[in-house]
Amino acid sequence: MDKEAPIVVATTWMTSEASVIKSLLEGYGIPCHYSFEIPQPISPLPTDGITEICIYVPAALAVEARRLLEEHRRQGNLHLVDN
Repeated sequence: MDKEAPIVVATTWMTSEASVIKSLLEGYGIPCHYSFEIPQPISPLPTDGITEICIYVPAALAVEARRLLEEHRRQGNLHLVDN
């Protein structure tokens, strides 16, 4: 595995939650993006709950990103799928 490749630090089923996570991490200076695969036959329909969304950060920042997400989860601000 390439040490420089982005690493998944969280997963969710909701695009709205993925956006919140992205904003949260970027607010702490951690660049991130999320992606998901939409099954072709349903692509024009809403995707929430249909496919898992993965949130990626640079490998060098993965530990800090996970720590921040866990801190917010403990405070009850996030409800993530365990990764």
